[in-house]
Amino acid sequence: MNRPDREWEIKLQLMGAISRSQEALAKILENVADVTDHVGVSPATLREHLRVLNGMQGALLRTVTGQSWRPPVIGTPAAPWLSEAVRRK
Repeated sequence: MNRPDREWEIKLQLMGAISRSQEALAKILENVADVTDHVGVSPATLREHLRVLNGMQGALLRTVTGQSWRPPVIGTPAAPWLSEAVRRK
């Protein structure tokens, strides 16, 4: 396997690992939500810890792959840009 192919394979494996990590965090969140009242951890503290972990995963993704995920934006979409060559007159 040549170097670019190997780099691509490694990036795909890391993205898969990050995806599995996000799934694990979701499962942990569900379990912690069930016991939060009994343990005495405030929801705000839990939310902050999860925000930090999510930020670390995003930084890892950007560093390794050069890709990032931007959350959807709510609003009115702009009109599509069309070249003068393809516009109807």
